[in-house]
Amino acid sequence: MQSETREITRSYNGQDQIDLMEMLEDYLRCLKKYWLQLLLVLITVAAATVTYMNYTYSPVYSAKITYAVKKTGDTSVDSSLTRRLSSSVGTITDAPEFRDELSANMADSVPEKSFWFSSQYTDGANLYTISVNSGKYKYVDELLDAFQKIYPSWVDKSNGSVDLEIVDITNASATPVNEYSLIDYLVKGILAGLVIVACLATLYVQTLHTVRKEKDMRKVTSRSCVAVIPDVKIKKRSKSTKSQLLISNKRIDWGYKQSLLSVQSRLDMQMEKNGQKVLLVSSTLPQEGKSHMSVNLALAALQNDKKTVIIDGDMRNPSVGRMFGFEGQSLGLSDYFEGKADVEEIMIKSGNLSVISAGTKNGGISGIISDSKMQDLMEYLRRNFDFIVIDTPPAGLFSDADILAKYADTVLYVVRYDHASVREIQEGMSSFIQNNKLFGYVINQSHGSLSSYGKYGKYGYSKYGHYGHYGKYKRYIKTAEKEMNTEDSL
Repeated sequence: MQSETREITRSYNGQDQIDLMEMLEDYLRCLKKYWLQLLLVLITVAAATVTYMNYTYSPVYSAKITYAVKKTGDTSVDSSLTRRLSSSVGTITDAPEFRDELSANMADSVPEKSFWFSSQYTDGANLYTISVNSGKYKYVDELLDAFQKIYPSWVDKSNGSVDLEIVDITNASATPVNEYSLIDYLVKGILAGLVIVACLATLYVQTLHTVRKEKDMRKVTSRSCVAVIPDVKIKKRSKSTKSQLLISNKRIDWGYKQSLLSVQSRLDMQMEKNGQKVLLVSSTLPQEGKSHMSVNLALAALQNDKKTVIIDGDMRNPSVGRMFGFEGQSLGLSDYFEGKADVEEIMIKSGNLSVISAGTKNGGISGIISDSKMQDLMEYLRRNFDFIVIDTPPAGLFSDADILAKYADTVLYVVRYDHASVREIQEGMSSFIQNNKLFGYVINQSHGSLSSYGKYGKYGYSKYGHYGHYGKYKRYIKTAEKEMNTEDSL
């Protein structure tokens, strides 16, 4: 057992080999699950980007003058000088003395910070172009005229006599060089939004630790996967009628039914081999389908002519009785512990199937259970039944399953596809592993691969409305639904 624990720890902390197909599936699942939130993020970022670019937009008008450098007649020497002159334009034009002289050659007074100069040159040539830029169209051409009057003398001061020949002059256009374009801003906004959405999706993928495949469970236990139960829909008689996913329902998908019969077959084979009769079914969180699994395994055992009893040990939110259509049953397990009824009085029988409901008192099993009475009950059931199923509250939230596990021979753990995290499952399952009670697990409501993603909630699972006050797990809790119809009931 210690070696298995060490193996699990190493597996959980180790890095899994990157599977590109699984990563793609994770991205698609993120888009499928959070498409509305991601769309809102995209719209918000795009709108914020467009608003910011509109707010900060300022038109720029530009006039240009191109010089040819002629000093030595040697192309390589003149090209080197051209590069140096081009790089020195900023230093010269930022000098206060240059700006004072520039202003003195202009008819109008130009604000100091309303214009600037830039330069470009062609590598290996003796040509460079100087641009006069301003946010005010009316200043640009006048600035260019004043610039070309004083600039050559400033070049001579720093580089000696240089023959600068004006090759081209381009006056400013009334259209700014950074012309406003709402479409361009929208495209940039959408691209910015897509980048943020991609980052959020990547963060989701990197932090995703839920179970979707058997190999994910290797981080938790070396026990085998008993079956992968598919996500299915029931053919409904009307839009207002919802049915339980029970194998006794004639409208249940054949593949789903066969997968449950396969689970029962494997359990039956191993339990008979070990002389076991009592199976406890639990899960990590609510809405993983453990109660449906318990009831279906009991129904499957009936098909093998086994005298079967199912115990609703989930006194916090009993659901077994609801599935069989007698939710109002007055006497059950809690009444037996309190001495209000004997074994025969708490059992509802129909042929080879008997059901023991949770009873009239709700709450944790620890505050209700009587060890001696439970021992007597289990001895009675072992003598009179071939197969005993105990349904429990989620083991990841409550200790009830641990308490009841000591009366069970083995435990089947239900893991819903992409629901609980690996660490949550590890914590919920740990006591069963340590006590060597774990038979194995089933992956329930599996969506399969890329093409088979679907909405959760296709199962007619009873809702755990009573668990709504348990902190962060409120996200798993949904409001109670109306009682669902079943094809067969007791």
